[in-house]
Amino acid sequence: MEPYQSLVNAIIVQAIKDYRKAIRFLKHHPHTPDLDNDPQQNALRDKVIKNENERDAAERFFRSGWFEMLSSLDGEVLLKKVCEMEVG
Repeated sequence: MEPYQSLVNAIIVQAIKDYRKAIRFLKHHPHTPDLDNDPQQNALRDKVIKNENERDAAERFFRSGWFEMLSSLDGEVLLKKVCEMEVG
């Protein structure tokens, strides 16, 4: 395998890992109005927001022109498969 292809694969694998981690966390800790209204929940709210941002960034990546340049995979199908695995 050429070094370029190894780098591409590593980028995609890391994006999948980040996406899986974020959606797994959000499955167990959804963003609810209670989080926004309870000052004692600030730390959890911050983690939820961080994971929402990670999820959104990964979704943008898999739908981007850059991903299309890197891979012949269908980003939407990949997102759907990962969601099915993590969320059910």
